[in-house]
Amino acid sequence: MSLTSLLKGSKPNQKEFQEILRVVIPIKKSFQTISGKEAFSKNQYEVLVPYNLVKNYNSSVVGTAFDYLARIMLSRVVKKNRSEAYSDISAEHGLIILSSFLKNHRTLSSKIERRFKRSVKKLKKYSNNKKPIIQLLKDACFLAKFDHILRSGLPPANIYEKSFFSDPDEEILRELNLLCDVFQKEFIPTIVRSNSEIIYNPNFGVSSAFVGGADGDVIIDGTLYDFKTGKNVGYRWQEVAQIVGYYLLNELSLEVMNSKENYFIDDSYRHLDIKRIAFYRARYGEIEYIDTSYFDKFAIEKSKKDLAAYFVRSPNMSRPMIENLHILKDLANT
Repeated sequence: MSLTSLLKGSKPNQKEFQEILRVVIPIKKSFQTISGKEAFSKNQYEVLVPYNLVKNYNSSVVGTAFDYLARIMLSRVVKKNRSEAYSDISAEHGLIILSSFLKNHRTLSSKIERRFKRSVKKLKKYSNNKKPIIQLLKDACFLAKFDHILRSGLPPANIYEKSFFSDPDEEILRELNLLCDVFQKEFIPTIVRSNSEIIYNPNFGVSSAFVGGADGDVIIDGTLYDFKTGKNVGYRWQEVAQIVGYYLLNELSLEVMNSKENYFIDDSYRHLDIKRIAFYRARYGEIEYIDTSYFDKFAIEKSKKDLAAYFVRSPNMSRPMIENLHILKDLANT
């Protein structure tokens, strides 16, 4: 079960998880904006990309495809780790899941894999040039399909039909083009420099596995950004809880890895120094943020302890959970 599912669920154990985060999440008035407008303001924000999607599902496609496009636009500015914008992407894991369903359909599986590789190759190509990003929209939408497979664990209903390879609806392409235009005019000039430190699709260490998987959109110069392409701008506690949850999982992973009882050396572990958490409202070109120094240290420590206790009471059967359960018990009882 993912972090998002835990925050939206209504079961007793999900409600318990939500209450742990509710205690520590900042209130609306604690956030600031880069523009100086009131954060989450329905009145002060200017709509730059109107929401004109007719099909509800297309909203999800737009959100996921925009994430891929944003990474490529960022990689054009910051060259030093450019390859990370298009390598080890979540769509690759979705492709693996899909391939397991197509073991008896090798022709179709090969066709999908070839199309997948072409799309990734275009991501790489476009990260190295300044061609209009509009030429990459269809490939980003194709890759988005595999992200959805990864999240659901199921193949799409039209996998055996030609429509699986069809171009996305025109309304998707139209809105993605506008969203990219705003991103290049509002976000990049304000936030990104050629020497910026960027972490693409950051995960939050071993604790990510405790919730069935958790990764963010991007970290730029110590700020964890969550890109929002929806039409809503009001303060929603689940959105805030999710990004605060990322921060807490990151801090809990540090506790686990530094524990004297940790017998499993993970050379790939990288603690993320998150100094700020922020939302980018893609339809408005607005950035809402709060420094992590805002959080009371004692409240954070208590939240980490409460999370450890929660994971002990509601463990999953993932290998990281099994290997670190004894550490979580110690953390919960300290």
